[in-house]
Amino acid sequence: MSRIFINYRRQDTEGYVGRLYDHLLKEFKPHEIFMDVQNIKPGGDFVQALEDAVSECDIFLAVIGPHWLTVTNDAGERRLDEWNDYVRIEIELALQYEKIVIPVLVGGANVPAPVHLPDSIKNLSRRNGLTLTHTRFGTDVEDLINFLRDMLPTHPTFKRKADPAVIAEKTAKLKEVRQDLINAKDSPLYDYRVAQRYYPVLGEGNVDANIMFVGESPGEKEAVSGKPFIGPSGEILDEMLAGIDLKREDVFITNIVLDRAPENRDPNKVELEYYGKYLDRMIDIIQPRVIVTLGRFAMYYILRKFDLPEKKGTITKQHGMLIKTEAHYGDLHIMPMYHPAFVLYTASKKEVLQADFEKLTIFI
Repeated sequence: MSRIFINYRRQDTEGYVGRLYDHLLKEFKPHEIFMDVQNIKPGGDFVQALEDAVSECDIFLAVIGPHWLTVTNDAGERRLDEWNDYVRIEIELALQYEKIVIPVLVGGANVPAPVHLPDSIKNLSRRNGLTLTHTRFGTDVEDLINFLRDMLPTHPTFKRKADPAVIAEKTAKLKEVRQDLINAKDSPLYDYRVAQRYYPVLGEGNVDANIMFVGESPGEKEAVSGKPFIGPSGEILDEMLAGIDLKREDVFITNIVLDRAPENRDPNKVELEYYGKYLDRMIDIIQPRVIVTLGRFAMYYILRKFDLPEKKGTITKQHGMLIKTEAHYGDLHIMPMYHPAFVLYTASKKEVLQADFEKLTIFI
């Protein structure tokens, strides 16, 4: 999900846009800046990709240079009038979605008059422009960045820090959940836990976290210590968190099944249903604005809990998606991801997991 969409024509302003992009990277992360077709994978539907990117952005920068209106194709036709002109299509979408559209003027250009524009983007001429000059480029861009800081909205799922009384109340309630789990003799894994002298693994982290991670079930190291994700999978998770400037104490980490199963097998239906009620209680207490599911079992449980259409989808297709829904306490986003253990066996998925984690920065 990008925050800033940069629209430009290479033949007109490519050099200026490269300098602009470098300056923006000092303030924003790469995934927060969408630079039109260079971000579209080969074989992708370019119109759909552009529509998705424009619809998700907060601010649309239309970079306009001295030849923006007059660049032509090999047949001598004006590019702006071509049916598949990226520049025009992007501006059409931005105006249609009522985005904040800012003409960024370079090379001495002015905001085009309506008479020179295709009908679908005539309203661009009504937008006040911001000029970047060659001699004051750094200063002008800093002015633009300051404006962007002021205009970019706080994400609706951002949580303000709770007061100490709320933290104390949530901590106490989670202790009650943990005690109930310790004494849960009707648990399908209680006898195995006691026989192996394991601990239940409720979870740990910020009791008022904005982001909650839900894995599948604890391994042996976790069951021995009572802490989630402390083995090799935990090292991967810590690395991913560090990559977006987060620590374990900034988020809350738990699992869908809270006791270790024999031979570290997959959770079964009975276990998912039983431990799900404890996970539900934790969600109600912590009230996260984002739930990241790690692995398919956690994904299926959470998507079914909120009865979302994506509950029938696969993690292969849905990883990295931000799925919006409503909890009883307000807006909620669910993001399925691969389990960190998957990276241990399929190294090529590490970049995929990193890219998915980058999308979480808008909630930090």
